[in-house]
Amino acid sequence: MGPTRIGIRHLRYTIAVADAGGFRAAAEALNIAQPAISKTVQDTETDLGFAIFLRKAGMFEITAEGRVFLDDARLTLATFERTIRASRQNALGARGHIIVGYSALASSSQISAGLDSFHQRHPGCQVEMHVMSTDAMMRNLKTGEIDIGFLLSHNSVDDPEVAQQPIWSTQIGVVVPRSIDSMSLDILREGAFVMGVRENWRSYRALLDAAFDHANLDPVIVDEAWDVQVIFQRVAEGRGFTFYPISAADSLPAALKILPVPGWSPTLTIAMAWSKVVDTKLLQAFRESFPT
Repeated sequence: MGPTRIGIRHLRYTIAVADAGGFRAAAEALNIAQPAISKTVQDTETDLGFAIFLRKAGMFEITAEGRVFLDDARLTLATFERTIRASRQNALGARGHIIVGYSALASSSQISAGLDSFHQRHPGCQVEMHVMSTDAMMRNLKTGEIDIGFLLSHNSVDDPEVAQQPIWSTQIGVVVPRSIDSMSLDILREGAFVMGVRENWRSYRALLDAAFDHANLDPVIVDEAWDVQVIFQRVAEGRGFTFYPISAADSLPAALKILPVPGWSPTLTIAMAWSKVVDTKLLQAFRESFPT
């Protein structure tokens, strides 16, 4: 067996194809020409001596050998990403570097209190925060692009490689202009709503769908947006209402407020998530700063 040609680029492209469910989708996600990705994956398979993907008309599957390779590749890539980040921070004199992803649904005082506690115990560690969807956090935890995620806990995002620890639960309310004083199920049944695009808010929309079914609600959705601030802007403009955790009321624009709905009290749970295969004492100390 000769020397391998496989490098980090080969791992990154192959994992992207698996996560995206195809070569075209991976090319769009990476903003790279599809032939370049196809050639890199083909070179990887040739070097390994087995197929990672089965390609037939209208079908895309990962082989058994490919799944084993992808599991190892994710671990290798995650370790590589963390090594590079740690080395850069060491060169700057920092004592540790943690990248945290968080859902817009988790922007509340609970995160701030935990961060303050961690910084008191580890003042030299840099914590970098990025807002992203729950699905993006799950992917990025496995590739090592983030270390910790504060995400919506939901059975649709369970993964055997990612641990989840519930941090807090909160009731979901209705975001309305400040001129509105009360909310009811009758108003919900007659009102118009602005919602997050399902592709970017998949788990939250699934949670809300179940809550709507339980209350026999069928909200009229007049507008959808990717970004929560755009959703809030459209609510302020009178396009419709939206649903948001009551615990995050302090993140609302001044023109809006959030109201509970008597007789309807769906809840969501925010969990802290991390990779089971790549863990460190620093990350363990970070998690200990957020009591359940």
